[in-house]
Amino acid sequence: MFKKLRYKEGYNPLRIRIFTMFLAFIPALIAAATAFAVFTYGLELFPRTTMLPLEYPVGQNVKTINWDFLGSITSLATLALIMGGLVFASIDYVQNAVQRKREESQSSFSMYKEMYDRLMNEDSLAARRWVIVNLPTLEEMNNDQQAWLAHIKAQINHIPDGTTGERAPGKEHIKRILNDFDFIGFVNKNYWQMEGELVEWMSSPVAKVWERIKPYVEEEAILRNEPDYYESACQFGDYCVKWRRDNRPTSIKVSDAT
Repeated sequence: MFKKLRYKEGYNPLRIRIFTMFLAFIPALIAAATAFAVFTYGLELFPRTTMLPLEYPVGQNVKTINWDFLGSITSLATLALIMGGLVFASIDYVQNAVQRKREESQSSFSMYKEMYDRLMNEDSLAARRWVIVNLPTLEEMNNDQQAWLAHIKAQINHIPDGTTGERAPGKEHIKRILNDFDFIGFVNKNYWQMEGELVEWMSSPVAKVWERIKPYVEEEAILRNEPDYYESACQFGDYCVKWRRDNRPTSIKVSDAT
């Protein structure tokens, strides 16, 4: 339950205490069953108490042994130990669960903030905006795969007049996007799976870009002879595109959008 953070729950101490107390009810039942079993076993042994000596000699006199109080004290002590241990164990269990949930919530928030900062900084926004404005989807090119890929490569490799530096701005934008997606994809695959509201929020900026650059990245991997070229970015991009197609209508590019 506490292995992964579920975003609809977040960190809610009251809800965590209620849930953990519900879980603590199971060991409470086990403790009660143990107490009942000990009590039942004691009843089974009760007939054997007739074998205990009732008197013992003291000099010239004989004194009577009263065994009744011993059984009462033993039963009370056993019950007190069981119930006391159960209470302390339950309190410790609840406190540990609350603390563990708090730490996981803080860790998840830090991870979320890291990914948000990567996607929403000015350079990343500019890179994705450039792709959406300059690179069409396959449908916008009438599903002509070869013409689509040729147009994408031409746009990415184009160096406008007055550009400083040796690399085309399009290549720099693609490089930044791939670095961002690769980091998020690696986290998604190994540490923090994107699901629920998170993939709903993140899939839109990722999918709209990935469906425009995927063939270029795949061809680059072939030319480099590196099948693992930005592997995490590719897997996460495909995941977001599929999620959008299964759960949302096809988006439309608006020329004067923010």
